[in-house]
Amino acid sequence: MKIIGLVGLVGSGKDTAAAYLKEQYGYRMVSMGDIVRDLATQLGRSHNRDDLQRTQKEYRDKYGDEYFGGMVVKKITASGWDKVVINGLRIPADVAVPKRGFGKDMTVIYIDVPAAVRFERMKSRKRIGDPETLEEFERQENNELKLFNFDGVLAYVDYKLSNSGTLPELQTRIDEFIRLHNLS
Repeated sequence: MKIIGLVGLVGSGKDTAAAYLKEQYGYRMVSMGDIVRDLATQLGRSHNRDDLQRTQKEYRDKYGDEYFGGMVVKKITASGWDKVVINGLRIPADVAVPKRGFGKDMTVIYIDVPAAVRFERMKSRKRIGDPETLEEFERQENNELKLFNFDGVLAYVDYKLSNSGTLPELQTRIDEFIRLHNLS
């Protein structure tokens, strides 16, 4: 089994990288964000960033920090898939649980992008809940950094991939990484 976990701050290109791995290399995708959005919908909440953060916090408070990581492990184990990309790992437990469950079969990649580039990308994608002003972006990012202990997530990273350029540049970096680590 080959599992790639993608981590990065909001707007870093995790969805883009995951979609490329799916399209180009046949990886199946498991999205932490989709799991949280489904729960928010069940609770009658919107999908804006504040409601999604609140939903995650409530479930973690009620069931423990390993709740979402455990859901991912169960889903992948039951699927029988041989190549999986996990997108949207947010807190250390989100990474630790699958790493513990899949061991050497899992590689964690940090997609690194400067804040100014991420904000501009978020403005252009026009996703519900994305900030419209730099001040709102900074507020949301500060909330996420505190809420999710992103520094703790970085402790699990196996490789760092820069994504401050164009889409073709990101795809080339992914291709090189896949080839170098025999993950195709």
